[in-house]
Amino acid sequence: MKVISRNIKESIEKDLQQKFVFLSGSRQVGKTTLAREIIGRQNGTYLLYDDDDDRRTILKKEYVTKLWVCLDEFHKFQRWKSHIKGVFDKYHENLHLILTGSARLDVFQKSGDSLFGRYYLYHLHPLTCGELSLPDNLPKIKNIFNFHSPISAIDELLKFSGFPEPFYKQSVREHRRWSNARKNLLIREDLRELTQIKLITLVEQLMLLLPDRIGSLFSYRSLSEDLKVASPTVQNWMDIFQKLFIVYSISPYTKKIIRSIQKQPKFYLYDWSQITDEGHKFENFIASHLWKASQLWTDLGEGNIDLHFLRDRMGREVDFIVLKDRKPWLLVEVKLAETSVDNNLRYFCKRLNVPGIQVINRQNYIKEHGNITVISADRWLANLP
Repeated sequence: MKVISRNIKESIEKDLQQKFVFLSGSRQVGKTTLAREIIGRQNGTYLLYDDDDDRRTILKKEYVTKLWVCLDEFHKFQRWKSHIKGVFDKYHENLHLILTGSARLDVFQKSGDSLFGRYYLYHLHPLTCGELSLPDNLPKIKNIFNFHSPISAIDELLKFSGFPEPFYKQSVREHRRWSNARKNLLIREDLRELTQIKLITLVEQLMLLLPDRIGSLFSYRSLSEDLKVASPTVQNWMDIFQKLFIVYSISPYTKKIIRSIQKQPKFYLYDWSQITDEGHKFENFIASHLWKASQLWTDLGEGNIDLHFLRDRMGREVDFIVLKDRKPWLLVEVKLAETSVDNNLRYFCKRLNVPGIQVINRQNYIKEHGNITVISADRWLANLP
């Protein structure tokens, strides 16, 4: 299968004419490949902070005489913010710089120097249906209610994940080897380098327990009992997992919901292929498409898009609610094959006066029920970036 160019490349190239670009995302998601492709078209310079020679070049600021530069994993430098601020203020008129990092660039290293107004932030996510089917056409937010002809690759994405290496190889054996290597890299390298966690074995156990808790209200207390550690410790570890792009959390929407739950989040994996339960994997798969769309459309200024879920104390629940500029905009319910409209989806669509999508994992299906559309994933997901 031919490897595609990532669909945010053109936007990044355009933004580099004005400011620096920070490219953030999971390990192995393709940040380095994308950054090198962009600067390579300009005969630019790639520097890796983990390399001793490159690190000396970076810290001495010898790269500032170049026109196009990528600094990879530079967030590991404790004073990276003040370094970049000084470089931007002095050299930004001629220097086009991409800064990449696996850990969130604005979290681990603290600095009193503000970078506001000096960069555009992009989040690179795993490959999704829209990116594979329309690689040169970044879907706009207004197209979310369009319904394309059926697209392929859903089964392959579900099985091998959206991370480029295992997806393009499409080998069960290579996927297993890649998964084990990535897990070791995250735990043995990233956690040790960027945190003060000492109980690595227990953190590994936590990672093994997560796939069985996807899509459910998350109980720190339950996991703390399983791991024999304090509940705040589990919460701290989950916060770190988010900063390392292992998981992301979705909180309940409460503003217009009477007797809504208030605090418990849900967690989803960036690598949904680790989930064995078919229903939970498909829900995580849809969640990741929505999560990517909300972050990318926000990054590009299409709107302030937020993703939550709905659940009240009566037990009524809808998997996802998309907010646009803080107002309910779309409800999404995930089913494996059920084509009858979910009663809770119908209730909340009427309560909030917004349209709904019930997305199912079967081929080439679509049926409208008033403002609710039941549609197969292969007909809808190309609308999302």
